Amino acid sequence: MLNLCFLLFLFFPSFLHHGRNESHRQPPPPSVNYKPLYPWASNKLLAETSSLTFLSDSRAHLDSEPDFKGRAFGRECDAYISVRLCVEGEPVCVDNHANDGEPFFFFYQIVFKRIRQRLPFNSFDRELLTEINVALAQLHPNSWVFIKAFSILCNHFGHAPSVDVFLHFFEAKNPWKILWVSFSGVTGRVILTLFQQSYKGFKGKNFRMCCSEHDCTALDRFPLYWVGKLKLKKTKTLDELSSADCGVCQVLASLGVIFNTAELIKSEYNPIGLAGYIGIGILS
Repeated sequence: MLNLCFLLFLFFPSFLHHGRNESHRQPPPPSVNYKPLYPWASNKLLAETSSLTFLSDSRAHLDSEPDFKGRAFGRECDAYISVRLCVEGEPVCVDNHANDGEPFFFFYQIVFKRIRQRLPFNSFDRELLTEINVALAQLHPNSWVFIKAFSILCNHFGHAPSVDVFLHFFEAKNPWKILWVSFSGVTGRVILTLFQQSYKGFKGKNFRMCCSEHDCTALDRFPLYWVGKLKLKKTKTLDELSSADCGVCQVLASLGVIFNTAELIKSEYNPIGLAGYIGIGILS
């Protein structure tokens, strides 16, 4: 396996300025029949693989993110995650047996590029994934928007984002048993708009993430690999919440506002702009 951390990419950028040729990609494995290894996986899931198998794919991702604060890679805290090349033809449902026993997870490139997800994951992200028992790549990109925008909103009002509060306003669904799990606003409790109706091109573009030498716990406390049998939990009622979480729910509900997720994410690193947007939303 080719183990390349983005720290190497940063300090030796010339290493990435090669053309897309076979010597700078993860070599394809011998022909493998993954069905016996993952009998629970549908043929559609087994066909879901990543095309990001070249070093130039990683370089192109860095070059397309001029905003240093918004980058998923290239900042100091990102050194805790090692980004690896994907293997050609390898399904996104494989586990660490396909990686010489080293833990890893797949994650869609678009969640970094459009939603500006940052690494490593915070305690709220980890607890939510554990609560619903879903792997990161198993969540649809729109669901990551809701998670991020909800965190921004809670932090603005001085409340740490809570899994129970989130699951009061959102419910996890797997409509028509498609590959991805999606969050949607609970009827009568909607507080955030949909970010995009569709995400063209997000399929087949995953990065493979491992721990780096700086933090061996960066992948702890959340599901890493695709879950075959989903047991999605129902939304939380106020009766199931702590008094503190009930108070947060009542504050958010009392605003009577459905906030624009795109505006929240755009203003994440601009406290003045965020305060201005949220203030206008509340007054309108």
